[in-house]
Amino acid sequence: MLIKKWGHILFVYYLPIFKTTFRFLRKRDITKHLLCAETNGMCPHFYVFLVLCSLVPEANLCWASTAILQKKDEIRYVLPRDGIPAIKSPEFVPASEAGLDDNEPVIGITINGESRAYSVYLLNHHEIVNDKIGDEAFAVTWCPLANLAVVYGREIDGNEYTFGVSGKLLKNTLVMFDYETDSLWPIVYGEAIDGKLSGMKLNNIPGSQKMPWGEWKALHPETLVLSYQGTKTIGYDAYKNYHGSERTGIHPVKNVDNRLRAKTNIIGIEVNDKYKAYPFSLFNNTKIITDEFHGLNLLVYRNNKTGTIMVYDRKIDGSVIDFEKNMDNATDNVTNTTWDLEGGIGIDGSMKGKTLRPVNFLAVYWFVWADYHPETEVFY
Repeated sequence: MLIKKWGHILFVYYLPIFKTTFRFLRKRDITKHLLCAETNGMCPHFYVFLVLCSLVPEANLCWASTAILQKKDEIRYVLPRDGIPAIKSPEFVPASEAGLDDNEPVIGITINGESRAYSVYLLNHHEIVNDKIGDEAFAVTWCPLANLAVVYGREIDGNEYTFGVSGKLLKNTLVMFDYETDSLWPIVYGEAIDGKLSGMKLNNIPGSQKMPWGEWKALHPETLVLSYQGTKTIGYDAYKNYHGSERTGIHPVKNVDNRLRAKTNIIGIEVNDKYKAYPFSLFNNTKIITDEFHGLNLLVYRNNKTGTIMVYDRKIDGSVIDFEKNMDNATDNVTNTTWDLEGGIGIDGSMKGKTLRPVNFLAVYWFVWADYHPETEVFY
C-alpha cells in the first residue's frame, strides 16, 4: 500500500537524487540494508526507495494554523529533512576553470559588484546555496519541479540564518527551513509559515537571472562559479524528462487553469494582493511590454537571447515613461531617454543616471502560479 501511494514520486522526484539519498542513509547506518538488498538480487536503488518511504511519516498538519495556508493539507511530506543537502559552505572558481557547457543553464547574481553563477544541473541535487558576498548573506534557491529560482537575503533583524531543504512541498514547490529555529519557509512566499519566526519575511534580492552559461559569462567575464566538493557541474539535467513531459509536479494540482498550457513559462507579478501573468511567448517579437496594473505602471523586460528578465515601475520623478508598442530598443517617448534595461539605468538623455525602481517577480511554470493564485489575470 505504501509503495502504491508513493510509487509515482519515484519517477518524478527521487530518481535525480539517489546519490544524495545514499549519503543520507549512510549517515543513519542503513547501509547494511543495501548490502542485504544486493545479496538478495534486489536493485539497491529501489531498496533505497523502500527504506526511504518507511522513514516518511504520514502527514500530520495540525500545526498549520497560519492564515497563509488555506487548508491543513496544503503541505506534503516528500523526503526526510536534509534528504536533499543544502550547500552551507560554498566554494568558487573563476570562469576559466568552470568547465560548463555554454548551453548549460546557470542562476546568476551580482551583488556589490561581484558576480557569481550557480549551475542549475548542480542545484538540482542541492536546491539551496547559503552564500555571502561582503556583508550580504543570501540564499540561492532552486525548485526544479516549478522551474523556479529565487534569491533571498538571509538576515532578519540583524540575525543571520542558514537554510536547508525541509523535505516538504507546498503546491509542488520547495519549502525551506532554517537551522536556527526550524521555521518553515516556502520559497514562493519568502515568509515563515510555521515556527518561531512565523510571519517574518525574507528580503527578495532582485536581479538574479537564469540563463545559459555562455551568455552569463559573456556579460560577466569576471564571474565566479559555484564549486561543491570539487564539482562545478553534474554535466546533465536530472529533470530533463520531467521538463519535457506534461507532468505537473508530484502532487495533484488543486487549481487547474487551462488558459495556458500547464508548463508555460510565465513572469508572475503581485500588486496589492492582485496577480498577473506574462507568458514568455509575449516576448518573441519584442523585449519590452508596458502595462498598468492596479495603480502601478509596469515595464516588463525579457531578452530572449540571454534570458534576462526585469520588471520595473515606469514612474520616475513624477513622470510615467512610455515606449512604442512592440519596440525593441529602450528609448522612451516621453523623456527621450535611452535605458539600459538590464540594470534599469538611464544611459543617455534627460534622465541619464536615473534608476528605475525594480518590482519583484517570479519566473515560474504556469501551473504553479495558477495553483497559488487562481484569480490571476493573464496579459495577452
